[in-house]
Amino acid sequence: MDIDVLEKFPDQEKKQKDFSCSIGFSMTVIGSKWRAIILWHILKSQPIRYGQLKKSVPKISHKMLSQELKKLEMDGLIERTSYPTIPPKVEYITTEKGKSLEGILTELCMWGKKYMR
Repeated sequence: MDIDVLEKFPDQEKKQKDFSCSIGFSMTVIGSKWRAIILWHILKSQPIRYGQLKKSVPKISHKMLSQELKKLEMDGLIERTSYPTIPPKVEYITTEKGKSLEGILTELCMWGKKYMR
């Protein structure tokens, strides 16, 4: 993978300021309590609507889901498409940058299944 060709993340300097290693930077992008879970569900069911996503992650509050979706969109990991209908319709899909995390998230999922009680 040629690192010079990849686009930078928004606020990249801020995200990596506390870390001298790449795993620290990676965890600031996907490491919140909910972000990796939300991204996983979007990857597996895209396009996915907000209501479907909320049902897939039932313990998350609407406020937190909205905040995390905005952060994922700002980081360029997902795209939000809003349709001008009544009631409003919004769909989420992963970008190429978001899709590049699928292997990592799959491995995390398999690891969790192995060790979860």
